[in-house]
Amino acid sequence: MSIPALGHSLAPGRSSFSDDTMKIELSGPSRQHLSVVDVPGLFRTPTQGVLTKEDMILVRHRVKSYIKGSWTITLAVIPAPVDIATQEILSLAEEADPLGQRTLGVLTKPDLLDKGGEELVMDLVRGTKNKLNLGYCMVRYRGQQDKAPSSTDRHQTFKVWWR
Repeated sequence: MSIPALGHSLAPGRSSFSDDTMKIELSGPSRQHLSVVDVPGLFRTPTQGVLTKEDMILVRHRVKSYIKGSWTITLAVIPAPVDIATQEILSLAEEADPLGQRTLGVLTKPDLLDKGGEELVMDLVRGTKNKLNLGYCMVRYRGQQDKAPSSTDRHQTFKVWWR
């Protein structure tokens, strides 16, 4: 299946996604087998010329097929500025991992939170809201203003969250 190149429109009847999988595998006689698969994010609304209803079904099916495996660790990646209640991946992960032994929440973009929203995100990290057995970690990319901070500066910035 051909996927349109960046900047090109989706041809009628064509998909933005492929059922093909790119895996990174590590194995050997003295190593445990490890595969890393990055699946696309779930979406609920087709966009004309970009995403189709068939794309939505394909992505959802691919995500569900990977997270159901008992050997799979699900990293549920969720943007911090988005309402946790709208994140379908948590429901799918709970279906696939009812004991919560293989699901870790990864919160991204905490720097984009509106003032006052920090406490809601920290409720997730502290485990007082939408608790996951493995918990949540937070990932923040450095912005332009953070070009080359020292590790001490980075830790100080993070401590502001843990008042």
